[in-house]
Order: sequence, then structure tokens, then C-alpha cells
Amino acid sequence: MSPQLGRDVLLEVLRTEGVRHIFGNPGSTELPFMDALADATDLRYVLALQEATAVAMADGYAQATRRPAFLNLHTSAGLGNAIGNLTNAQANRTPLVVTAGQQDYRHIHHDPLLSGDLVGLARTTSKWAHELRTPAEMGTILRRAFQDAASPPAGPVFVSLPMNFLEVEVDDAPPPPSGIRRRAVADGLDELADLLVGTPRERLAIIAGDEVAESDGLVALVALAEALAVRVHGAPLHPATVFPTTHALWAGPLPPAASAINAKLASYDRVLLIGGNALMVYPYTPGPALPQSCELLQISADPHQLGHAWPVGLGLVGDPRATLEALVALVTERVDTLSTAAARLAADRARTAADEERERAILDRYGDTPVQPAAAVHALLRALPDDTVVVDEAITTGTYIRAAHRTTRGGRYFFAAGGGLGWGMPAAVGVSLGYDRDPVVCVVGDGSAMYSPQALWTAAREQLPVLFVVVNNRQYLILKNNLRNMAGTSASTDTFVGMDLDNPEIDYQALARSMGVAATHVEKASEIGDAARAALATGRPHLLEIPIAAP
Repeated sequence: MSPQLGRDVLLEVLRTEGVRHIFGNPGSTELPFMDALADATDLRYVLALQEATAVAMADGYAQATRRPAFLNLHTSAGLGNAIGNLTNAQANRTPLVVTAGQQDYRHIHHDPLLSGDLVGLARTTSKWAHELRTPAEMGTILRRAFQDAASPPAGPVFVSLPMNFLEVEVDDAPPPPSGIRRRAVADGLDELADLLVGTPRERLAIIAGDEVAESDGLVALVALAEALAVRVHGAPLHPATVFPTTHALWAGPLPPAASAINAKLASYDRVLLIGGNALMVYPYTPGPALPQSCELLQISADPHQLGHAWPVGLGLVGDPRATLEALVALVTERVDTLSTAAARLAADRARTAADEERERAILDRYGDTPVQPAAAVHALLRALPDDTVVVDEAITTGTYIRAAHRTTRGGRYFFAAGGGLGWGMPAAVGVSLGYDRDPVVCVVGDGSAMYSPQALWTAAREQLPVLFVVVNNRQYLILKNNLRNMAGTSASTDTFVGMDLDNPEIDYQALARSMGVAATHVEKASEIGDAARAALATGRPHLLEIPIAAP
């Protein structure tokens, strides 16, 4: 085999790993790579105007495709810009292969412009970080990066690429992709099945954590919940669809407060947790979140998550989907199917009555001006088909999105578990690309929108059918609410420093149009649905601004 250049090795790894989109914002240390892409027509470079938006686009794309996404950043400065959304990717356990160009190694000893400790910068937000030491290791390291990014717990890995290594000959071809199967079934399922079936139905519940979505285990979890006829709670602030929101056994997400979680779980003798730490509290509230009388059972692909935050009576290591599928068969052998069917029917009737009551209460608020957040979200999502893909960074309005979003399958809801702002708008771009340019609705707070408005430009460049809905209360309301809960000087004097966005007001429509995105302003709940449908019907990106009240 004739020698290849380092850049040829890089492209071969990308192609054989199934990469079709490359996310990034280029600089001088990435020019050898960009030159290699000039005739690589099978690899599409998705241009972001800032590195943090590039990260979130890759994050959304990876979550939609369930495959590692490839991201190329610009040396130390670009990597520094990217760190905020890399913390989100790490919290989301999103498989990302993150690269950045290092300065030419032939003068690295002189500390040239744009050189730096890239590995040190990336280490805290990566599963591992490595800088190539020789051109010959490029194929092996890049292949390892794709493998490790996808291995539980999935997450970002980082590789620093000295720019001159891409332009020298490499004698060794990259190793071929490995045939890795990660669907291991946990041991101890007979014991777990006995514990579940041996607990009275009304004293047992399931908590669906993030690993349900990560393992594509939603269908198996539904089968287990139906076999047991027990309620399913979502983890607080869960970042993906973990259970059908229209299902009679869905009890909604747990609140992110210790005493409130404790109250929800107090009536159970046992709960089965699928995934890692699903009793997250934010901000701090006194605990414990798990009642002492409630035994925790747990399944996770990551052994470090078992008993990590709360003691477990029985913890099993295995792929959640494969383990749940095997567990369903064992539980079905042990239960009275007629009894569970009757329990599911009763739950369905109760759920229908409760839903109808909530619908009437929200419809009664449609006439309010400015529109109430619950009414705005209800009017938006009820106008769209069930299973509409929603990316949520609405912060204080997010509670209403989770309650109103109707979905029967996985991969239809996305939220940043890391809590860092500026993820939602670019993530929606990546999700749409990952779903072959399907429509996506991104609901984002006005404050969040200003962290990554550059995503609008990329959406326009790619002509993606993304509806960006800015719910605008002209303030950082979540911070004001937290200060009110603290009952300090700010609350007593109604003085909130640095938390108002109304002087001057931000013109989101003008901002969108400046980046090639059409925009609409809607003030009445009754007009929101028609505006949303009209925007999505164009098949192009659109921004919908909705002024909302501050409850």
C-alpha cells in the first residue's frame, strides 16, 4: 500500500465510522483538514459561527442518530469557547469525538501563536483527552475515540491534532472498525423479578432515568410497567423521552426538590430505578430525597452509578434495554395478567379524567394578556401533531412543555441535563439534521436565546424546518424566583441586580431576519397555533416570538 497523508487517514476513519456531517468553525490550525474536505463530497461540513454552537449542534445530531458525532474546533481559543456546551454534552452523556488543531509541532517549542495546553483544557469535560505524539498513531487514536465515545457511559472524547501531522506521510493504514456489541443482560434477574412481583402493586413504582433513552429501552420499559401495572415517574429534569407521556401509567417527572421527591416516593415500599442518579435536586433543598422506608432497586450499564448517591437493596449492571426485555419475560410468568389488565384500565380512566380537568383549566387562561406561559405552551403544542420533536430550553416555561408535550415513542424530546444556557437553538439544528431534516420545534427562553443566536444563521444556511419559539418575559425569571425563595434583600426590596432584559428591549424578529430567518410576533394564545402551523408549512426556519407573563 502506498503511503497516505495524515489527512487521508483522518478521512478514512470518518468514512468507515459512518460520519456524514462534520460540525465546526475553522481557523488557521485546521486548514490542512479543511483543504482535505475540498474534494470530499461525501462529507458535509456544517458551519457554525461560534464554537459553542458547533458543540450543541453536534450534541443534538448525536442524540438524534444515536451515533458519535464528529466535531472540529479551532485550537485553544476555540476549545475555550466550546467548554460551556461540552459540559452539557458530558452531562447528557452524548457520544462526541471532539478534535482541535494544534500548532505546527516543528516550532511548538517556541510557544507560537495559537498553541496551548489543549489536553488540559479538554480534560475536565471529556472521558479522556489526548494529543497525537506521532503521525503514525493517528488511525489508532481516532478509531479508539469513536469506540470509547459510544461505550457506556457515553460522552465526549478529545483528540488534539498537530496541524503538520495531517500533511506528512503515514505508512500504517488505520485499523478497521471493531465489531462491538454492547447489549449485555444483567445477572440476578430472577431475584429482581421476585422482589418486583412480591411487592404490592400500589407500593411499587418505577423511576425512568436517562439510560432508558440512551439504550433505546422505552418499549421494553412500557412492557415491564404494563406487566406490573405500576406507575412510572421520570427522573427530575430528564433530558430525553423516557416514557410515553400519553400512557395511563405515566406519573410525570419527579420534582427537583428533595422534600418533594420524598413526598412522591413515601407511599412506596420499593422503587426500581433505570439508569444513574435520578433523584437530582436543584437548587439545594434539605433531604433526604429517598425515604428511609423505601428500598431502591437499580439497573445501569455503568457500574459506578449503582449505589453512587443512594444505597441500593439490589443493583444490577447491564444494558437497560436488553435487561428490561429479559426481565419482562420473567415478570410475566409470575403475575396475574387479568388483575394487571384491570389495574391498567382503572389507571387509564383516572388519567383521562385528570387530563380533561387540566385541559379545561388551561383553556380558561387563553384570554389573558400577556399570555400565561402554560397557555402559550398549550396553544403551541396542541396545534401540532403528537410526537412532534421538541427541543426544550425554555427554563421557567419548561415545566409546562413537559406537561403538554404528547409523545408515544422515544427520541421526541430533548433537554440539556447540564443546565448550561445556549444549548437549545443549535441542538435543534443538529436534531433536524440527524432526523434527515425533519421538522423540529425549539422552545427557548429569551435569555437563553441570546447565548447562541448564531444557530439561526446555520439553520438558514442549511434550510432546516426548525421553528424557534422565543417565550419572552424580558428577564432572568428563574434567578428572580430563586432569590425570592431565599427571602433575602432582593426579595424584600423587589430589587434584582442584573436580571432584567427590557432596557433596551431585544428585537428578536430583527435579529432573526438579519440571519436569514423569517419571524413572527404573536401576543394572543388563540393565534399561536395558526402561526406555528404556517411557519412549519414553509419547510424553512422560522422564529416565533411570544411575549409571556411572569407568574
